Amino acid sequence: MQRSQHYWIWLIFALLMLLIGCAPENSAAHLQEYQTRLARTLDISIPALPETLPLPYPARSELLKHPTEIAIDLTELYKIQTCELGSLVAQRNTALGKVQAYSVRLHYEHTLLAALSQCIAFYQQSEVTSEESISLLPTLQHWQAIKHADLTVHWSNMLTLSEETKQAFSRPIPDLLVSPQLDITGQVAGLAQLNAYQTSGTSQAKKLESQLQQLAILRLPASVWLAQRQLALGLPVITKALASALPDQSCGSGRNDDTAAILRNVFYLFFIEKIQPVGGRINAFHYAFEPVSNEWQQHPDLPDAFKAYLQKQAQEFGRYQQAMKEHINLWQTFLARCNMSPMA
Repeated sequence: MQRSQHYWIWLIFALLMLLIGCAPENSAAHLQEYQTRLARTLDISIPALPETLPLPYPARSELLKHPTEIAIDLTELYKIQTCELGSLVAQRNTALGKVQAYSVRLHYEHTLLAALSQCIAFYQQSEVTSEESISLLPTLQHWQAIKHADLTVHWSNMLTLSEETKQAFSRPIPDLLVSPQLDITGQVAGLAQLNAYQTSGTSQAKKLESQLQQLAILRLPASVWLAQRQLALGLPVITKALASALPDQSCGSGRNDDTAAILRNVFYLFFIEKIQPVGGRINAFHYAFEPVSNEWQQHPDLPDAFKAYLQKQAQEFGRYQQAMKEHINLWQTFLARCNMSPMA
């Protein structure tokens, strides 16, 4: 019987250690732990922190941009036997061609434009061109102008509606910002490089797909935006409770068992050591990404709903900054009154 009891005790202990070891490491968990420790130390009740969800990403109907429709007479294309336009148009009209990913469609449009340019150049320079083929040149040039003007439409759809970018912009990884391997500079550079595909040639298709996959794996923008929203909404709840409790808190005699000293330790261990590093990464991403975001918000061919989404995220950053500033100011006042350093 005793052996059985010991077995269950050790099993429960092992499970508890497993749960502790798997405790989440993210902004929400850090805030919750910080709130719990402060409430316990001050022996007060701090209201529950709000459950924070990401801002909703715009619907497809708000983002999709429609390119100009061209009625291509295939019988005319077949008259130009030396051009590959016929096979490209046929490829687009297959069942698979009609459901291409937006990045693939962008590559297709670049390929089609290159083929149009080659076909036009060939018939302009060839000495054996028939009058029938020459008569098609104005039509080909007209298609070329339309397709060239529509490139940014396809680029916009790639940027806002690709599954990979939707993941990067709207599906956060909660614990990403505590990862020691996070490469903010590289990820922002990958986002900025998406601009190049408005005009880049057909040789860039593999590079684009690789960059999209990297963005989808880390989902840095969405992860940063969720963390800043959690801090912007959660910190003021804690700050308000502390604003009522700290002014009445005595500074004690400086011994480690004083409540003031314990509070300072909680502030150091949970805010400075855990929450502020996340804040540093939020700041680093915001200032690195801001030029890209501003460029997209001013881009004439990007949908208004996407621009508004970026504007809201910038506003959320302002709320986060204000929440951090007010919280730090409150602690600075308390620590200065008690002649304490923030370091434990």
